This record gives sequence, C-alpha cells and structure tokens, in this order.
Amino acid sequence: MDNNNVSVVPEQEELRTRITAHELRRHTFVTLFLTGFHENSEREEMARRYLADLPYVPEVQDRIYARYRQVAEKIGRIDPMIGKSSHGWNLRRIGKVELNLMRIAVYEIYYDEEIPREVAINEAVELGKRYGVENSPAFINGILSEVIRNYPPESVTDEAK
Repeated sequence: MDNNNVSVVPEQEELRTRITAHELRRHTFVTLFLTGFHENSEREEMARRYLADLPYVPEVQDRIYARYRQVAEKIGRIDPMIGKSSHGWNLRRIGKVELNLMRIAVYEIYYDEEIPREVAINEAVELGKRYGVENSPAFINGILSEVIRNYPPESVTDEAK
C-alpha cells in the first residue's frame, strides 16, 4: 500500500453555493433571534459572526444577511400588526421564538410577492414546531390568521410598505 497519497489533514467541508427557501427562512430566524439579545450597535457584528460559521459561500451568506436586514428594517411596521392581532398579549410577553417567526411570516405575506401567504404561515408553524414549545405552532397560526383578518394584504398600501 502506498501511503504517499494519503492525506492526514481532513478535507475542509465544501461550501454550499445554494440555499433552499426553507433554509433561508431558518437562518433568517436564527439571525433575528440571536441579534435580538444584543444592543443595536452590536447586531450587525453578531449577525455576521453567525453567518460566517455557516457552510455557505459568501454570496449565499450575503443573501441570508440581506433577508435578515429586510425583515429587521420592517419590524417597526410588523410589530404593531402582530400586537394588535394578539389579543391579550403584549409583545414583550410573546416568546422570542414565536415573535421572530411571526415577524418573518408577516414580512413574507406583505412584502415578498413571491411567497404565497399559505406558505409563509405554514413555514412559520413548522419552524415553531422545531424551535418553540408545544403550543407554539397553534399560537403562531392563530396570531397570523388574526393579522391577515385585521390587515388584508390588499389593504397594505405601498406607502405602508
């Protein structure tokens, strides 16, 4: 046996050049969740640190960061929609997992024309099963249904977007 061709250094995992919509949503959620525990001045650095550890090429990491920023920039519009629709729940009392999943879903429903409303809701519910507590999926589904009832997508004007 010729040992000259055997490498003792393990090969580095090859960076992925593609990301699925589900993975993009999941990494957007994790980035929102992680940065939510930091001061505004630290959030970009924390987001970049998280993304740097992912097995994606820089272009894909930038895509995740762009989606994170898109959602984060709309939180001032999204949170009042969730707040008004979560009867008896102050936003500060809603779990950070559930709140961030709903933020992404509301962003997708009202600001991303490529994602069907049902997909946005279903993905938030599915991620709630993975990251939340037992009642998270039902809670997320109920609040998102109420958001849509209170704010029909056609009622959100371009000015409000």
